[in-house]
Parts: sequence; C-alpha cells; structure tokens
Amino acid sequence: MKIKWKGPLLAFALALALTGAAPALDGAAQAVDVDKTCTLTVHPGGGESAAELEQAGVVIDLYKIADAVPVEGSDTYTYRFLDGYTGLELGENPDSAQWDALAQKAAGTALHGGAPVLTGTPAGTKVELGCGLYLVIARGEGLEDYIVTSTDGNGNQKITTTARSGAHTYTFLPSLVSLPGKEGGNTAGEGDWLYDMDVTLKPEQENRNGSLEIVKNLLAFAEGENQDPATFVFQVEAVLNGQNVYSDTVTLTFTEAGSKSYVIEGIPAGAQVTVTEIYTGTTYTLVAPEGTDGTQNTVIQAGSTSSVSFTNDYTPTDKGGGAVINQFRYEDGEGWGWTKIPDDEQ
Repeated sequence: MKIKWKGPLLAFALALALTGAAPALDGAAQAVDVDKTCTLTVHPGGGESAAELEQAGVVIDLYKIADAVPVEGSDTYTYRFLDGYTGLELGENPDSAQWDALAQKAAGTALHGGAPVLTGTPAGTKVELGCGLYLVIARGEGLEDYIVTSTDGNGNQKITTTARSGAHTYTFLPSLVSLPGKEGGNTAGEGDWLYDMDVTLKPEQENRNGSLEIVKNLLAFAEGENQDPATFVFQVEAVLNGQNVYSDTVTLTFTEAGSKSYVIEGIPAGAQVTVTEIYTGTTYTLVAPEGTDGTQNTVIQAGSTSSVSFTNDYTPTDKGGGAVINQFRYEDGEGWGWTKIPDDEQ
C-alpha cells in the first residue's frame, strides 16, 4: 500500500547529539547515571487532534537499539548499538535530518523481525525503561496493515505507520528517544538529567472516505403516447463539521421499468448526507419511502457504501415526462462550462 504526502510528515524525535563538546564533571551538576531507571510517556498527538486520536486506539511499540555508555571525564554518554543494529552509524553533532535517517534505518530492522522491549502499550502510558536509545513506533491497535511506504513531494520513500479513527487516518514517522535527557534537548549542555520523559508525536491527518449509492426503483413505465424516457434527478448535499464537502446532482434515466443505481465515491467519512429527489417528470409519483417528501438522510462510513433508495410508480396522464440534463462543472483557469448528458449516460 502506498500513499502520497500532501506535506511533510512530522514526528517528535527526542534523539540527541552526544559526541560533541560536553561539560567536564565539576560537581555543580549530578553526573549522568546510566544504571538508573527512566520513565517514558508517549502521547499520540496534541492540540485539536488529541481527542479524536483517543478514538484511533493508538498503541506504542518500543525497540531498544542502543545502550547508554558514559563518556569518561564528561557529563554525557554515547551509544553502544545492540545486536541487529550494529550496522547503524551516527556522526558527530548530527542534525535532525541525520536523526530521521537513523530512525528510518532502525525501523527497517525493527519492523522486519526485531524484538520490541514493549509492544501494544496504550499511548499515554508511563513505562519504565533502562537508559539508552529507543525507537518509537505508533500504530493503530488491531491494524494488520499499519506499516506503509509513503512517498513525499520530493519522491523520497519512507517507512511510516498508521492508525485510524472513524473519520481520519493518522500517519506517524518512526522516531528516536534518548534516555535520559535534559531540558532543551541538548545532553551535552548544562542542567540536570531528566529521567522521566514525555514525548508528544505529531502525525499527519488525512480524511477517510466512503461512498454513497442512490438506488431508483421504477415499478411501471409509461404506455402509449407517453413513452418518453423517464428521468429522475437527485440533489446531493454532504456536510461535515458544519462545512459543505460535496454538492452535486445525479440523474437516472429509464426506458423501461426496473432498477438503477449510481455510486458517488470519495465523500469524507462522517459526513451527513441529504439526498432529495428534485425531479420525477410529470407521469411518475414517489411511492416509497413513505412520508419522506422525496428526501432521505444518511451518514457516510469509512471504507463502505451508504445507500438510499427511492421507488416511483407510473401515474396515467395525458402529459409527457422527459427532461434535458445539463452538467455544470468549474475548471481552474477556464471557469464554468456545461455539457448535455445523453440519455444513455444518465
């Protein structure tokens, strides 16, 4: 499965440069204790998405990829990569791009046979860990296809993982966390060591979509001189969070009794949809569903098709009942235009 980024994916990576200039031990600060137990709490996201992420069932897998090794004579530590990750390298004073690259390489190993130290831990849970460098993988609980190869706007492929709420897919980059840390994220700087760490991830959010099926049943077709094509027109409006996300008309044309349907794809999940039969011709009467005045409502479900159905019957009259349907569309740079829809395409 492959998805395209509309923008850069973001993930909080608290992975720190440890080989640069470090303060010498002078007694002013407590020296790093790599034998001390740390705690880590990983939150799946903050801000407006925090509440919905709770519905996504995000869990955390943690892989330890390196032990923390104190640097003699300095108040800092370096890494000793563990079995399976010994081929990883990290230069002096790495920048964020180098940390991201390291996380990608570590994920390539961890997600293909690596052994996590913790798996399926609900996001937001405080867990105890030894000092060292950890790979953080966030995913939706119960998802089997959560590992995704994503391609950014520059054509670069990266390993990502996903979780899903009712309305959105959340995509996470693998990230690295170094325990313990310091305020400001510089373990080579001044200040006390922090053995209790909180990390907040920043996933990309994308709408999940579903489909709408409009079913038209025609019980009887006009006889004699009134045998014009029977044309039925439906107005479709979809609203999500107070915003109109879809608006269009659908036309179904009959030359005999029977059933036809039309499927609209790509409507955001959770959208409230109103379908109104706005034209039935002069010789056909809506008979089902009763009491609707030609309007039905439904809610779009992610990855499935919601359906509404209308049934009409022939009403004898001396009037014909055809229609000409013009389809209007707006094109960037060209403005509005229209085309007549032939009967055999309605």
